[in-house]
Amino acid sequence: MDALTSIERIWQFTKAIEQAAAVGEWERAAELADARSPLLMSLGARQTPGVLAQIKEIQAIDARVADAAQVAQKTLGAEYQASMRATRNVSQYQRIAQF
Repeated sequence: MDALTSIERIWQFTKAIEQAAAVGEWERAAELADARSPLLMSLGARQTPGVLAQIKEIQAIDARVADAAQVAQKTLGAEYQASMRATRNVSQYQRIAQF
């Protein structure tokens, strides 16, 4: 597979990852990233300026997706902590209400 074909497939995977992340489908985004990884690894060091420019765009998208993932992880962690507090409060209420 030539570099132009590879970079186009990588670009398609990247856009699909970006879309999955945008709608919170993190498992799908991870699957796509796993599928894309061998293609990225297969790119040679020497590339045309056009391919290099597209790689920079891919890196920028990846950085935005990574930032979004970090925000989502923090949000989910906060929601988890709130749920755990609510569970403890309900348990405490049930213990008290039984007396």
